[in-house]
Amino acid sequence: MKWFAVLGLAAVFSAQAAPEMCFTKAGQDFGIDPRLLMAHSIQESRMRNNALNTKSSGGTHDVCNMQINSSHFNQLKSFNITRERLLKDPCICIYTGAWIEARNFRQYGRNWDSVGMYNTGPSPKLIKQRREYAAIIKSIYRVLIARDEVYAAMSQQNKKKPRRKAFSARTLTPFQNSPATGDDRYDFSFANSSAIFHSA
Repeated sequence: MKWFAVLGLAAVFSAQAAPEMCFTKAGQDFGIDPRLLMAHSIQESRMRNNALNTKSSGGTHDVCNMQINSSHFNQLKSFNITRERLLKDPCICIYTGAWIEARNFRQYGRNWDSVGMYNTGPSPKLIKQRREYAAIIKSIYRVLIARDEVYAAMSQQNKKKPRRKAFSARTLTPFQNSPATGDDRYDFSFANSSAIFHSA
């Protein structure tokens, strides 16, 4: 019931919210590492919210950056989430994808097989495809983890460096970079992320 309430709240999110923030917030609300959600979006659509797949199985189709299948549309109407809103608002799309992932975890356990069900569903006939998809998501997810670790290490190094003396614009030569700022806009870490996704 809690997840239904959370998904309902997502419907009031502003379309102007930054997608990075949406991954983080959806991950926190559903108890999923935001980087795992981002891995799905990268694989499903290259993070394009106007992505459409009209050739999905069973005569269904997939929409938005998380490629939400039309088989979910009737249930999503209860939250005032429509096909049009999914395509218009990346945050609602991300929250809906997180809702699907969380439901799989609740029903089938927090494991890579459940991650694969995001794409194939639970059919025993699709085990091979499900595991292939899960392996792709795992690879993308690990790249995102490695990226964050590199950024964290660089940030620590920058903090240890002595402050440079003030300078004017005249002292900069062409193509010379300004001091690193330690910008962490792309940090999608989630304090309570599950350790299972670090395993082989």
